[in-house]
Amino acid sequence: MPKGPLNIHLRPAALRLALTVFALMGAGAILLQGAQKPQHTGTMLEGYATVVEPTSITVFDKKNHVVQIVTDKDYTSLVGIAAPVTVWYTTAGGVNHLEEIIYPTKTATFVPTPLIRERINRIAILPEVEEVKDADGLISAISSYLAETAGWFVAPSDLALEIAGRNKLAGSTLDAVDPNTGDVDMESYMRSEGSLMKKIASETHTDAVLEVRIVRVKADVHGTTAQWDDMTEPVVSKISRVFFPWEGLGGKNWVAAASAEMNLWYMDGRVLWKKRRGFAALALQSGAGGRYHERPLMEVYANTAAMYQWLSATFGDLVPPAKGEGDSETSR
Repeated sequence: MPKGPLNIHLRPAALRLALTVFALMGAGAILLQGAQKPQHTGTMLEGYATVVEPTSITVFDKKNHVVQIVTDKDYTSLVGIAAPVTVWYTTAGGVNHLEEIIYPTKTATFVPTPLIRERINRIAILPEVEEVKDADGLISAISSYLAETAGWFVAPSDLALEIAGRNKLAGSTLDAVDPNTGDVDMESYMRSEGSLMKKIASETHTDAVLEVRIVRVKADVHGTTAQWDDMTEPVVSKISRVFFPWEGLGGKNWVAAASAEMNLWYMDGRVLWKKRRGFAALALQSGAGGRYHERPLMEVYANTAAMYQWLSATFGDLVPPAKGEGDSETSR
């Protein structure tokens, strides 16, 4: 079937700001998490999360103001960069403290998946990795899974990276920032990111670009199990390890983990589908004292049954596995 613009009207719902360059477009039907309190004593603010740290969230509001808010909970595995948020906060001693936050769920399909499968036969994958070693294996696994399960041609990620690097240098999204005031033109950001994806799709002769951002987060640990971004995994290793314990890999009730944020851009520069899901704990407890030791991702990739299950669960709503595939796979 000849390709052409999808006859679905989408409106902007999120963006990635200057230094993160991750603008998103969504639909108004995004479900929100967090029950609104009957009354709030603090100030209400609507905008986009631009920085999410274990003890704070920075929000870029609709008036181009940047507000940092201290939190009493770690939202790094819950709120993605560029996620549209509504917050209520109080201010004391010049410090803003979070009272309540509403944020979107991690999965959204902006057009019917049958239409996506009907119109897409060729894709390019654009990876971006932040503080996660050996993440190339996950990109390769995603590429192979989509090629084998969906039957899609997948262009080399190196080619998408080369095109992205060349075009970002030629037309930086910083062009949307007013140098005198620091204000950001949101529409300009979204046009810039959409134009980049259109350029990648055009030069790779593909129908869509799957943007995959692999990030390091803190996962909550309850007992011997880590939970984050719709992922659950045991963190106690049965393998005797000789690695020395590393600082920053885990602590009381938390462990370092990797998550994947994915956006499927159509060749006309609009987002069709997005998802954020936890991938793997980056450390495991072993030996006396239960201290955390680094977990090489190569060990994760070697477990082909677990990898297949993760890929099926992550992309199943986009590309359902053929009947009978993975029936013998063990759960992770």
